[in-house]
Amino acid sequence: MRLNYLIMLVAIGLVTACGTSTNGTKAPPKFDSGDYAAIAMNARRLEIVENWQMPMEAPYIGHFQTPYPSNIVAEWAASVLQPSGGSGELILDISKASVTKEKLPRETNLQGILSDQQDTKIRVELVARLMWLQPIGGAKAMVNLSASQSKTIPESSTPNEFDRAVKETLLLALAALDRQAREELEKIDNIVLR
Repeated sequence: MRLNYLIMLVAIGLVTACGTSTNGTKAPPKFDSGDYAAIAMNARRLEIVENWQMPMEAPYIGHFQTPYPSNIVAEWAASVLQPSGGSGELILDISKASVTKEKLPRETNLQGILSDQQDTKIRVELVARLMWLQPIGGAKAMVNLSASQSKTIPESSTPNEFDRAVKETLLLALAALDRQAREELEKIDNIVLR
């Protein structure tokens, strides 16, 4: 009788410890193109080409995101890369905007069984090429952009926490892509209007 009571107390304690979460009600972050400062580009137009065919099977989960990852990259480009010149064009070719989910191996020893292990790894990869063609003066340039971010989440995560982790990882990858674009554009003469 006493042993049954002890086992029941331990079981209740484990369930209570694993089930509590302090940030499960926080809403997932949203993409806002206003978070990124616009850059006046020496071109009269910007063309965005989406060459990424999003796979609809595991491990890819980008098709469950709203908006789609490639749409976020396109909206970022339309907001940041502002055509302000009299001639020339910019072409942003999005070749990858993937979000994947990978199950992580779990420890099967007693400590692993009793702990809240990292269960899933989320990876976001963004790859694009920015081309600049300026007929006046015959200037042209090409910049390859890529950003990758990943995050692991514990097995106790709620669906809301999982969704928030995906959105956070996607926004971190976009911020890295934005930083890289700005650094690379600074290296090219006359592409940015000041």
